[in-house]
Amino acid sequence: MLFIKFVLNVRYLTITRPVSNRKLKLMPICKICLRLYKELRYKSSRVCVCGNCTNDLNSYHEVAQASYDEVRAMLQRGIVRRANETLSQNLPAWQLAKAELTLLDPRSEVESALPGWINRLVADKSNRTKLYKIIRAERRGLLHTDRPHRYGRPLNWQTVASRIRQLDNYKCVVCGATDCELHVHHIVYVSNFGTHQQNNLVTLCRSCHEEEHGRVFDFGENMLNSDLLPSE
Repeated sequence: MLFIKFVLNVRYLTITRPVSNRKLKLMPICKICLRLYKELRYKSSRVCVCGNCTNDLNSYHEVAQASYDEVRAMLQRGIVRRANETLSQNLPAWQLAKAELTLLDPRSEVESALPGWINRLVADKSNRTKLYKIIRAERRGLLHTDRPHRYGRPLNWQTVASRIRQLDNYKCVVCGATDCELHVHHIVYVSNFGTHQQNNLVTLCRSCHEEEHGRVFDFGENMLNSDLLPSE
């Protein structure tokens, strides 16, 4: 009976095979959260961003400077704490003297260590909170560091947009459509402090662009059809 029961149970066992390294390498990675995905929201030769990060970056409504300031404050607290711990121990005189100098002017050591500290933080795949997403987005050229002096499109927008369509091989990066009206879309909206840099721009067909914004674009040709008018 025991043998028969074991055989019957085996029939319902699910055998799971590990994913090969080759398949993992083929999966695209979001450059903001550093996760592997089967599909990304936007994938171009310039940047790869998942849907979650696209939504998050557009919901923060922040420039990156505040995140850099927060990382600087974190580092300074750590440096001060380490110096105080050093002074509380029975260590050689030169180490105690160094700790005292650090406490007198921690900012100089902070500024010296900050670039490497930030590099290590954003390279760590486990750091996926708002703070690190914003810094990665700024470093990728999607987000402004400070508030821009002016909003709206740059004066050379037509040249920029033509270049983006060319880089995307004149096709929508979402559905792959080519023989249609092609728009240039900001991944992080300008109203959410997105930049006009190439990494923040992708080519979308009109249909995908309207779906992204959740409304029908009205350029004057739909005024007679109320069903096609924007809902906003």
